[in-house]
Amino acid sequence: MSADQTNNFQRRLDLEGAPNIRDLGGYATADGGTTRWGRIFRAGRLSALTPSDKATLQQFNLRVICDFRREDEYLKDVTDLGDFANAAIHNLAISPGNHTRSIAETEFTQVSGEQMFEWMVLINRELALKQTHTYRRMFELLLDTKDGGFLFHCSAGKDRTGFAAALILAALDVPRETIMEDYLLTAQYYPPKGELEYLAGKYMDNSPETDLSVFHALMDTREEYLNAAFNAIEEHYDSTDHYLEQELGINRALRQKLKARYVE
Repeated sequence: MSADQTNNFQRRLDLEGAPNIRDLGGYATADGGTTRWGRIFRAGRLSALTPSDKATLQQFNLRVICDFRREDEYLKDVTDLGDFANAAIHNLAISPGNHTRSIAETEFTQVSGEQMFEWMVLINRELALKQTHTYRRMFELLLDTKDGGFLFHCSAGKDRTGFAAALILAALDVPRETIMEDYLLTAQYYPPKGELEYLAGKYMDNSPETDLSVFHALMDTREEYLNAAFNAIEEHYDSTDHYLEQELGINRALRQKLKARYVE
């Protein structure tokens, strides 16, 4: 890819209805390559795209979308890419907290910000240890996408999606510090105006007693969250490479296949 072509790409797509959609291209790999622009994207929900947004996405020829949202989430905010979209949408539902405690069953007037932070740490450990079947399927779909764009998302595009992005970049041999930089970019683009109220309404009925500050730890993108996932991997596996191969099916040959397709 020429320098002029590279300059046509940007990390965050300028979409009005999806402020946290990003291209995973342009990241240097440990062996001197660079992830390809315009092939792999991470995002939040895609239910509020404007006509201009849809036209922008069409240029990437999205072929596969992995939606990590639960059924109640995607039925509330149905993905709408426009009439000319050719993407196959695969629902790979992840319900954060299934193996710890359910946020939906929590009485938020009794929860502190510190408790919410601790719960988010547990959630990210759970993503690494209890959702391997889902992320394995994501990689299968990624490997099957021979041309066009591949996009994965959840509601906000930060936790379920953030760990998915970390796994893909790790499989492409992007260094851990760069993976963390990509993860933390969400803090710049999320939450947009009104997102705090959206989350409060998602998990509980708004009332005068609702303390919205409880949701800040839930909404934040913090190093501790992604580190919790990688720490869980390192506690149970010899290395991230071993985890990728044993739990997600990404052996050396498949990693080379991914790199041949998504690294230049």
